[in-house]
Amino acid sequence: MMSAECDLAARRPCHAMRGESHAFLTLTVADVPAAELAAGVAAQLQGAPGFFWRAPVILDFTPLPASAAPLVSAVVDLLRAMELVPAGFRAARAEIRRAALATGLGQVLSTDDEDRPSHDPFDGPPRRPTMIVNHPVRSGQKIYAAGSDLVILSSVSTGAEVLADGCIHVYGCLHGAAFAGVDGDQKARIFVKSLDAERVAIAGLYVNGLEFSEEWIGQPAQILLADGYLRMERIAR
Repeated sequence: MMSAECDLAARRPCHAMRGESHAFLTLTVADVPAAELAAGVAAQLQGAPGFFWRAPVILDFTPLPASAAPLVSAVVDLLRAMELVPAGFRAARAEIRRAALATGLGQVLSTDDEDRPSHDPFDGPPRRPTMIVNHPVRSGQKIYAAGSDLVILSSVSTGAEVLADGCIHVYGCLHGAAFAGVDGDQKARIFVKSLDAERVAIAGLYVNGLEFSEEWIGQPAQILLADGYLRMERIAR
């Protein structure tokens, strides 16, 4: 393997992605009926409705058990109905994390020890057998390997999406979008024989293909998450 490395997230100053501190509201969600939660939030908003209007909110789902996954989308819907803006989430369990990602929320990555769950968030059901796709993935198609790695033995066309909770391997050309670590696994990687993607992402952190340097187009590469950035490394043909 060649050691050349490309920091995708910081390549262009006009599209710089960096960490900053923001004073977002945080709503800790308990395992209670959605109607009860709605009543509590509404009561709090009555004190200063103008202050909270269209305010971004981080949802802390850490207290929720895996069985409460259906509550996630209900909470997001009720906040939007109250004209709040659910922007991100924290979660301790994979089932809750998958439900939150499915609503379009971004995962809040934290390095604070106090924010980390006391158990491994990826403990739970074992990974399923690797999903292997023998045919090209055409434009408009979406393939999701839930709980497993995904292997594409052909190419992924422009307008197609391939997703996996684990790693993604594309043995043809990746023209479409590839999202690895969908359930929040930051150790997931994307391996491609020929890179020309519209978008790639790992654990919710993404970069558009327009940000790729020309030297990487059509090249074999792996994409990984390191030190909070998406990075690219060359692999042998």
